[in-house]
Amino acid sequence: MYFKDFPVLPYPVYIDNKRTYVLARNIIRRVAFTQRINEQAAFIDYDIKDGERPEHIANRVYGDANHHWLILLANDITDPYYGWYMSQITLEQYIQKRYSGVAIYFTEPSGGFTYNSQFFSGCTLNQGNNSQSIKNYRDTFCEFAVESPVFGVGSATVSRPDGGTSGVYIQRTVPYYTGVHHFTVERPSSGQGSSGAQEFPVVDPLSRQVADYEELPPVVGTRIPPSGIGGATGATVEFWETYIGKYMGVSGDEINIYAVSNYMYEQDKNDKKRTIKILNPAYLTQALNELKAALGV
Repeated sequence: MYFKDFPVLPYPVYIDNKRTYVLARNIIRRVAFTQRINEQAAFIDYDIKDGERPEHIANRVYGDANHHWLILLANDITDPYYGWYMSQITLEQYIQKRYSGVAIYFTEPSGGFTYNSQFFSGCTLNQGNNSQSIKNYRDTFCEFAVESPVFGVGSATVSRPDGGTSGVYIQRTVPYYTGVHHFTVERPSSGQGSSGAQEFPVVDPLSRQVADYEELPPVVGTRIPPSGIGGATGATVEFWETYIGKYMGVSGDEINIYAVSNYMYEQDKNDKKRTIKILNPAYLTQALNELKAALGV
């Protein structure tokens, strides 16, 4: 097993206010493959199969499931559960649990941008006979998270612990796992501001939604072009022009093409974990001996 060769240390414990010592494995000791192993190109790419765990791969590749730690070490994975590629079923369960509830997107009653530093967990959202605690508030996303889908498009109020209330207008509600994680815009592979490769930079929810990336990053309340340039004074960026304003459809149809949902984000992050590198079995004995030497075994 991974920790059996780790050094032991005297660890102080207290029993009836008396200090004594027990021998414990120094599990925080970090090891890595030596430079020689790395320079020998001793690693090969491997695509994890759905539901496959490190011990399954170790048993298949090295003939010993106890060498599963070599798989984790080769990929610098310290969390064998959430740091590892999840099966589709596990991923679905994880997303449903992490992003439970409902995302509510709102504006001022007039349809503009609203920011209130007092909108935090502990406030209550009210609409008609329905009231629910706000679990989370993201100001630049104009987003509340609540537990149940009992709210609809229309006027509502937020009750604060200090006794005050604020009027809001609910523009859109969606299951939280399909809510917005971030906004991104595609940049072309050439042209001003490009690095020469196709890019998908994350953009401020309050920046102006445009097809031409060169106009980024003017945000709500700024002018395009800025006043004072050649005596020109541009038009002020309105909230309905922003990514979050367009997503809510404040002035027109709801536009979703720049929104990356929580589900999409987690799916993409998980997909990137699928291809790992594993130590070529031909180097197994060499690697084990070098790692033991590093531990002073």
